[in-house]
Amino acid sequence: MERRPALGGMGKYSRKQILIFSGSLLALGVLGWIDYVTGYELGFFIAYSAPVGLVAWHLGRWPAIFTALIASIAWWLADSFDGAKYSTAFYWIWNNVVHFLSFVINAVAIAKIKTDLDEVHFLTAELETARRMLRAFAPLLPVCPACNKPHAHPPGVGSVAWLANNPVLPEITGALCADCAAQQPQRSPN
Repeated sequence: MERRPALGGMGKYSRKQILIFSGSLLALGVLGWIDYVTGYELGFFIAYSAPVGLVAWHLGRWPAIFTALIASIAWWLADSFDGAKYSTAFYWIWNNVVHFLSFVINAVAIAKIKTDLDEVHFLTAELETARRMLRAFAPLLPVCPACNKPHAHPPGVGSVAWLANNPVLPEITGALCADCAAQQPQRSPN
């Protein structure tokens, strides 16, 4: 599975990833301007989350957390320049921290989902390769793994004694004798 580089080494990113990151920062700037123009009473929280999620999906957790910080700053600047007033400094701090943490939660969750999906795809491909190899070698087994009935192989192919001590999974296509194969439920090919 491919590892993503840390934020510090931008030279390690592909052109597509750099464009996604740059485009997301540009989108945050545009969203900040729209947020400023429409006033602080109209919330754009979900719109700020989209570039964070895009970066999380394509670049990973740390670039997305950095983008979450930029999204929080853009939100704060839009509200500050628009004249948002808070009765105490605590409310100002609270709102900024809550927005930032919400963006970080989105970033980490989306990056984790992407990483897990990548791992599932990698393991699925690895499993399919192993299945193909098992199917290729299944006809060489000396006995049926389900009933231990000997196959009609040429002499010297496999050892019945070895197989008796090392059972083989009966799902291997081509390894079952004709009687056992007829008793197996039909599977749709994946």
